[in-house]
Amino acid sequence: MLHYSCDLCKRPIDVGSEMRHVVKIEVFQAVEEGRCEEGDCCEEGDIDEIDHLDEVHAMLERIEESQPDDECDAFDDNATRVFRFDLCEGCRTMFLKNPLGGRHGKKLDFSNN
Repeated sequence: MLHYSCDLCKRPIDVGSEMRHVVKIEVFQAVEEGRCEEGDCCEEGDIDEIDHLDEVHAMLERIEESQPDDECDAFDDNATRVFRFDLCEGCRTMFLKNPLGGRHGKKLDFSNN
């Protein structure tokens, strides 16, 4: 039998008597449409003349060249990362109110009167 615990409050979740909620977060580098790196762009009329297999091959070669030899110690900040968390009902409610964990409310500056 699988045992679950809430990843926020660490309390065990009894799936027989309460709901378990799963949060999945995917972090990846955004690529804007129409944005081109220098040398990678072409003019509007040249699109039909592009050899897409050559473009993919060139991209794969650049990726291979940029990877360090020891991949165990390497951490690519631009790589896609996927996170999965189990939450109990109470932590789910708190998470939905403030998913990014920022501070609530505005900071007020009072005068020294």
